[in-house]
Amino acid sequence: MTVTAARPQLSRASSIGLLGIGAGSFVLGAAMDAVDQFGPPCPFRELTGLPCPLCGSTRAVVLAGHLDGGFVAYNAVMVVVLVAFALLGAAGLVAVRRSSPLRLPPTRWLVRIGAVVAALAWAWTLLHHRTIVGS
Repeated sequence: MTVTAARPQLSRASSIGLLGIGAGSFVLGAAMDAVDQFGPPCPFRELTGLPCPLCGSTRAVVLAGHLDGGFVAYNAVMVVVLVAFALLGAAGLVAVRRSSPLRLPPTRWLVRIGAVVAALAWAWTLLHHRTIVGS
């Protein structure tokens, strides 16, 4: 007999949260005028001189919120993640409305996906080190 891991489902509240984080970030970014005036200095970058996986995210989201393709020079991976959150949240709300909650991959796979996304984000920021740190 094999035991299968329970697959988490997106509740209405989780779907609203994902949609809010994803879409809300771009709405807030569009409302911001200046890109470089927001956010505290990154402690990792201050200590090492290298960007962390989140470095450049604020500037990327503000630029994407203004529909400026320049976001790719900062942290484009985070822009893609936020778009994915918004889409997943919207899909979750539609599924809940149809009385068939959206099922996610098992938790172990969600952790693996998160690790891969973090590695991609860090690789992206390291490749765009001069743009992110030089700003």
